[in-house]
Amino acid sequence: MAVDIIRQQPALFSDAYRLCMAQQGTMALRTARVVQLVAEEHPGIFRPYFTDMVHSLHTLSHSSVKRCTMKVLTFYDLTDEEELHGLIIDAAFLRMNDPGEDVATRAYAIMVIRRFLHIYPEITGEYIAALKFITANAKETLSNYAEKVLMDVDRDAVS
Repeated sequence: MAVDIIRQQPALFSDAYRLCMAQQGTMALRTARVVQLVAEEHPGIFRPYFTDMVHSLHTLSHSSVKRCTMKVLTFYDLTDEEELHGLIIDAAFLRMNDPGEDVATRAYAIMVIRRFLHIYPEITGEYIAALKFITANAKETLSNYAEKVLMDVDRDAVS
């Protein structure tokens, strides 16, 4: 419902984004999801906030905000954002390798890095090593996902 209201009145998005990035309890939980859905369904409304979001990735502490920002990075068009790639990749590796992160955040981080392998093949070795570590040490759900991604990466390397 909030996304539909923002679609009709895009100026309201700045309030939702500000509340999300304030990372204050339940409000952050709810507005993080709204920000994610707006980014997905109405990327034009979200675009002016993208750079700020990327620059905030390393300072995020609220689990819902971290999860939703990583989710945004799994689908958002990064074509024109080359100068932000390093920050995004670094934050994704940080989240992916942090056993204290929730499973969804780590899984989204795995997806984010996967998006960059064709652009920056030099990170493939580090990515594969991290996936192997996750496969051996993470909770079963994440371990199984990492194993599937690892097989896909290996298959792509052969093709």
